[in-house]
Amino acid sequence: MDPYPTYTQPTDFQEYENTTTLLQEPSSRPFFDNFQDQTQQLASVVSTTGLDFSQPSANVVPPSSVPLSGVYSSSGFDMIGVLSRLVNRPNPQINLGPIDMSCSFLVTDARQYDHPIVYCSPTFEHLTGYKGSEIVGRNCRFLQAPDGQVTGGSRRQYTDNQAVYHLKAQMLQSNEHQASIINYRKGGQPFVNLITVIPICIDSNETAFFVGLQVDLVEQPNAILEKMKDGTYLVNYQQMNIPPYIPSGNLICEPVDDYFRELPTIEAPSTPSLVGQEILSLVKCSGENENQFQQEWNKLLLEQSEDFIHVLSLKGFFLYCSSSSSNILEHDPEELVGHSLSSICHPSDIVPVMREIKEAASDNERVVNLVYRVRRKYSGYMWMECQGKLHVDQGKGRKCLILSGRERSMYHLSRHHLNLSSTVHAMEPEFWIKASLTGLNLHVTTASTQVVGYTAEFLEGVSIFQYVGDGDIPEVTHAFKLVKAGQVVNIEHTIQNSKGHYIHVLSTLYPGDIAPGSGQPSFALMQIRAKEVAKANQESPLEPMDDTQDTNIFSELETVRGTSWQYELHQLQMANQKLRDQIDKMSSPKRRKVSKEDSLIYIYILCY
Repeated sequence: MDPYPTYTQPTDFQEYENTTTLLQEPSSRPFFDNFQDQTQQLASVVSTTGLDFSQPSANVVPPSSVPLSGVYSSSGFDMIGVLSRLVNRPNPQINLGPIDMSCSFLVTDARQYDHPIVYCSPTFEHLTGYKGSEIVGRNCRFLQAPDGQVTGGSRRQYTDNQAVYHLKAQMLQSNEHQASIINYRKGGQPFVNLITVIPICIDSNETAFFVGLQVDLVEQPNAILEKMKDGTYLVNYQQMNIPPYIPSGNLICEPVDDYFRELPTIEAPSTPSLVGQEILSLVKCSGENENQFQQEWNKLLLEQSEDFIHVLSLKGFFLYCSSSSSNILEHDPEELVGHSLSSICHPSDIVPVMREIKEAASDNERVVNLVYRVRRKYSGYMWMECQGKLHVDQGKGRKCLILSGRERSMYHLSRHHLNLSSTVHAMEPEFWIKASLTGLNLHVTTASTQVVGYTAEFLEGVSIFQYVGDGDIPEVTHAFKLVKAGQVVNIEHTIQNSKGHYIHVLSTLYPGDIAPGSGQPSFALMQIRAKEVAKANQESPLEPMDDTQDTNIFSELETVRGTSWQYELHQLQMANQKLRDQIDKMSSPKRRKVSKEDSLIYIYILCY
């Protein structure tokens, strides 16, 4: 006997229709009276159908003998299974720290071409501003450009190529790895992303998936709990208090007071040169109204200035921008006024910049100096140096910063070329000069006293040709021409020391702020080393050096670096102090015996 008999539908539907009519029929009687009558009518109708409610098991439709599967994943992806393997993976190399469901993460399929994203968490969508339909199926590299368009294998323009190479190399080896890299939200807003990538294997040793966990270090600077001995970080992946991201097309701007829309007039005595007809034609003013003339004159000066003149509120909003922003930042003034500085400032630099702005508000006489990276509209990041002072409106007490900014060239030096020169002349004293392309000394290191006897302050601001021997001036001049063309040059020449004697030196000239062969530099770097008299008579013509390798020794100053220059400077100071301690320890006269290994280390430090 079938324990689950088939339910037979009654043929008389009129009874159900009557029941429905009765239940829906309105009445003026009290609610409980109507409810009791309708219940009795419904019971009488049900009794005619033959249903036996005293035996519920005899009238219940049985469940299917085959269990249903796949109903708990709208995407069809087994995320719990992947996370289970993530937590229980054998021999973990990175301590992940606490993780909850607010974590931003994604999963890529390592078995498919180009490792497409197969799953992303809702927090990842919130972090990046992209919808799930715009993320799944794409490679993660689309986050490395403001417009989301990045070709595989191309040199990155908006993020650190070394960090990208590190991530790719570790993924090819299926290693757990961690890196800090600049990514971009939908609409182009940058953020510093601390990425942790964990390979996941399923049923074999072959990597099937990569799980990537993300933390925005700008919004969550305290997410790093601890730095481990292996250099990785213990991270809190809880996404707490992240403000909602609004794409740039819908940015909410701070209203700009009309006070900043008009240029102030400054009372100045009239002079014949100022009211001349030539000046009046430039400002397009009759000159009868002095205030109008002065305002037009100020406007003309601002429009013709090559520097980026701008006014910032103490909250970091642009209140005024000169027309030079179109040339320097590739943004029209209307695109910047009313928007926050953070919309173009490098995410790692905005915190120290805002700190400087707030500190300037308490001192009217303080000169504000800002050095930070800004993102141009089309050409990526650049370094900008700004200088200005606090301005206070005497009438209403409003405060703002008036700043003048220009592009700042940063050092770029090939490690390959430096190693070539240091290997041969490692033990000889040397000093460095930052010089203009015409030979003017802009900066000199303190080691100049060991080579020529002059202090750095004495040599700064004068031309190198004042101390070069007369017979070597043509060669040195030609060397600067080669450097201006982007070449690295070796040259032997004489230079006058503090005693009036001409000594033989070997100089190497490098392009100061570009890679060799990539264009014209803004300045030159000159490495001057003392040379023994016995070697001075050897002929050494101008020698353009090989530039096949281009590794920047000043990589900390690259615009796509994911950390601030203040942090990098602090790290370099600590590393230099450690090297000084090691050198002092090895060169101490109290050391009676120096091992061969220690001697090699000492020589290597000097060479470096």
